[in-house]
Amino acid sequence: MNIGLPADISSRVLGGTWPLRESFYANFLMPKYSEKNMLTLSLGAKKIGTENGEMLMEKMRSRFPAMILVLILISGVLCFSCRKAEMKYDLVIKNGLVFDGSGNPWFRADIGIKGKRIAAIRNRIEASEAAKVIEAEGLAVSPGFIDIHTHADRDLLEIPGCENYVSQGVTTLVGGNCGDHDFPLAELFAAIEKKGIACNFASLAGHNTIRRQVMGMKMEAPSAEEMTRMKDLLRQEMKAGAIGLSTGLAYLPGTYSRTEELVELASVLSESGGFYASHIRNQGKRITEAIEEAITIGEKNGIQVQISHIKLADEDVWNQLERITAPVVAARARGVEVTLDQYPYTATSSGFTSSLPQDVFEGGREKFLERLQNPEIYARVKQAVIRNRLTSNRGIDKLETIYIASSRKFPAYEGKNLKQILELQGKPTTVDNGADLIIDLVKEGDVSAIFFQMDERDVEELMKLPYVMIGSDGGLQVAGQGSPHPRSYGTFTRVLGEYVRARKIIGLEEAIRKMTSLPAQTMRLKDRGLIREGYYADLTIFDPAEVKDVATFSGPHQHSRGIIQVLVNGQPVLERGNFTGARPGMIIRGPAFEKK
Repeated sequence: MNIGLPADISSRVLGGTWPLRESFYANFLMPKYSEKNMLTLSLGAKKIGTENGEMLMEKMRSRFPAMILVLILISGVLCFSCRKAEMKYDLVIKNGLVFDGSGNPWFRADIGIKGKRIAAIRNRIEASEAAKVIEAEGLAVSPGFIDIHTHADRDLLEIPGCENYVSQGVTTLVGGNCGDHDFPLAELFAAIEKKGIACNFASLAGHNTIRRQVMGMKMEAPSAEEMTRMKDLLRQEMKAGAIGLSTGLAYLPGTYSRTEELVELASVLSESGGFYASHIRNQGKRITEAIEEAITIGEKNGIQVQISHIKLADEDVWNQLERITAPVVAARARGVEVTLDQYPYTATSSGFTSSLPQDVFEGGREKFLERLQNPEIYARVKQAVIRNRLTSNRGIDKLETIYIASSRKFPAYEGKNLKQILELQGKPTTVDNGADLIIDLVKEGDVSAIFFQMDERDVEELMKLPYVMIGSDGGLQVAGQGSPHPRSYGTFTRVLGEYVRARKIIGLEEAIRKMTSLPAQTMRLKDRGLIREGYYADLTIFDPAEVKDVATFSGPHQHSRGIIQVLVNGQPVLERGNFTGARPGMIIRGPAFEKK
């Protein structure tokens, strides 16, 4: 037993006359000496003679006070160790303003954490009951934010610290959105658990990924055999832990699919559980029909529907919110569970492929490049780009509203708009040249852009809807790399600082509900998204008077301010604004998960 004292303390205290040394602790902590030691003492006295034996016993009696002192010291150390071992909580958060995630008004309470979970919520918990105390006087304590729409799975193994999300107060990331996921999920999950991550992670299974596995880039509808294989792959991914199915119907090859294909594939969720999330086909003039298609897929299969990054992304339909609300309200009145997510910006971010006619991509990249050699096809593609991206009925110069976020081939273009790039190339800044530039970028591939195409009033009005939650549509970022959309760094803190505190569009309790319990409800998480005893201790502590986003379109790589502490499964990943390096995140698996 190691009690922190030198191993030879018995020798020093007893003057080296009693041969105990290593056995000292064990013998003196027992209620009586062992028979072996008593026998040794007795025989020793006889061997050296009565007189010498009496002298030895007298010497031991003279050492008795010192022995008592040693016992007292040992007792004190042991009592301290026992007291530490008996701590009721590993950590206590004291005096915080608790926003429990339900949307109810805040209340003042102390929160006790034991292991990974919330063990107690009390008016008062003594500091002496915890191994560690976080003082939260004047600070908001909320459930950790759940980002239901990210593309974090693309870089999670390379950026396991999830810093640009942790600094916003996010504790759970959902990947596999917009129809694409890392296939197969079982391998991704195993790699993540081996490496360790700072945030929790869940993933949808992507329709585009599954379709490519079976059909490649074919445009036609799947045959009966192909549909069977697609359904089997979806079942496989659901059993691996996927929480639902996602589609990206503006992207390849999802854009080739018809409603009937999606209804059939989503029928797997009727068996396994999970929800249907969709990047719908259109977010402009045909947005109502696109929403109705998503609702049909969910309604026919009896599953809930999540509309991804909802927006009116066409100036011709700005301020016509009924195009969104009418089909959603009607469906919810019929008993179809429909929810939406949004990010608090007026710019989108994606590649350019959706700007081109989708048939030119059939068969893959080589076929696409081959088709562009045909002057007639090139002219058709160019007109589509001008119509879809570079035309404005409001007199907006679209060349100034499209920025390059990332380009491996042309890193000098990052952070510049199309007009600036044409000037850099020494070309006239015309729509015609802008269309040629876009086509050239698509030909090179691996280019993403930022498109300013929404109206601020629509962003505000959508945020007020009770069935709209917050999702970044962002990804994990390496500081200084590229010029990404600032949503990856500032979505959640922008809502809190700009839309709650500055503009007062919604209240703080409602904003937190949209970031916590509402996505948890959609994902059917039973023990996250609320501050409740027994729930996982995913918690964010922030200063409601200071919290704000700092990232901008011209300077996106900036962490948010005002997030003080972030706990994931009871462990701090952010302390006083500093990253701890801890990786306590867990894989959150869906209802069909089968452990092997």
